[in-house]
Amino acid sequence: MKKNKILGLLCLFMAFCSCTNKDEDVAVLTQPTFTVTESTDNSGIYYFENTTPNKDEFYSYWEFEVAGSKGTDGAGAVEYTYKESGSKYVTLTMVSEGNALQTSKTVEVTVPVDEVFLTNPENLLVNGYLTEGSGDDFTNWSAYNGEDNIFSTTDALVGGRAATISNSADSDPWSVQFVSDAIETVVGDEYTVSFWGKGNGEVVRFSTKPDASAQYGPDYTLTSEWQQYTWTITANEAATNISLDMGKSAGTFVIDVIEVVKGDTAPALPSDSSLILNGGFEDGSGNEFTNWGKYNGGDNIVEETSDVLTGSRAVKVSNSAAGDPWSVQFVSDAMETEVDAEYVVTLWAKGDPAVIRYSTKPDATAKYAPDYTITEDWEKYTWTFIANEASTNISLDMGASAGTFIIDDIKMEKK
Repeated sequence: MKKNKILGLLCLFMAFCSCTNKDEDVAVLTQPTFTVTESTDNSGIYYFENTTPNKDEFYSYWEFEVAGSKGTDGAGAVEYTYKESGSKYVTLTMVSEGNALQTSKTVEVTVPVDEVFLTNPENLLVNGYLTEGSGDDFTNWSAYNGEDNIFSTTDALVGGRAATISNSADSDPWSVQFVSDAIETVVGDEYTVSFWGKGNGEVVRFSTKPDASAQYGPDYTLTSEWQQYTWTITANEAATNISLDMGKSAGTFVIDVIEVVKGDTAPALPSDSSLILNGGFEDGSGNEFTNWGKYNGGDNIVEETSDVLTGSRAVKVSNSAAGDPWSVQFVSDAMETEVDAEYVVTLWAKGDPAVIRYSTKPDATAKYAPDYTITEDWEKYTWTFIANEASTNISLDMGASAGTFIIDDIKMEKK
């Protein structure tokens, strides 16, 4: 009897201990906490780490954007890549048996656009490639109507940023208008306006402002693939705004690469089909330029980083006195050329009035272009020649005039 009593007390004690240990082993869910870290190497990548005590004891998941897809938590930090800049509402949810707690933060996300991208220097529109601006705003562009229908997107053709338009219903063309800053135009001269777009049958047109003398282009119907749409006008004002009238059709579509050039032909999509390597002078460091040699007057040829045509670097030439054309020579690496084939060389320049010319090497069979006089505004200088060697260097002979000037974007193509 005494033995049974002892066994009963022992069982009772073990049961009590078991209950006590069970209570101690159950983790208590506390208010979730987390940290946010922006990647230093990859734009748009952020790391989210759940720092809640005993987090492994619970089911946890993330929501990185409002109405976005859910992502389960894991060991260490969870990586998420944002496609667009803006305020992002991030929520961490943790679930225990019979309970769930959430913590949310607003994260200011910046996804920089690549500043170095190919452009057509002939384009008269400022920010025609829509890369500048923040959120859903585009520098040098205004939404005259339908501002809430115009957004930024990274689904771009050039430069990583474009405009997407979302119309809930058909309406008047001018109910959604995206309008450029005014550009200087010469009354009576021809200009060609163009944009690239894609969508699903939506209708877009061009028009000009001011309204009193507005001109209207035809309707263009967008397709599912990127396509260029062009319109040639004869300017009737000294200052002209270009408007994209986009309210006619319900639907969502994208526009990019909006350009205005002199003449009756729209430019091709910006590309670097040049035979000359590093014609934009982006590669190299300090006053050295990859794929280019300073044959004479090397101290006169330096880097320019503030007044450039495209990209982030150009070449500045400073001559203290006039000399021979070849006293300052900047020469490309050799390019393979076809004898008797025609080639076109172009460059852009601006600065003090100065004379420059092209020539070819090797010197024994060199060809010489006429003199070109640089002006204070960016201008394009073109030379066409027939190759007489299987390998040709292009030389910029720039020593004839005293003064300071800048050159950028030199190209050579087979005609």
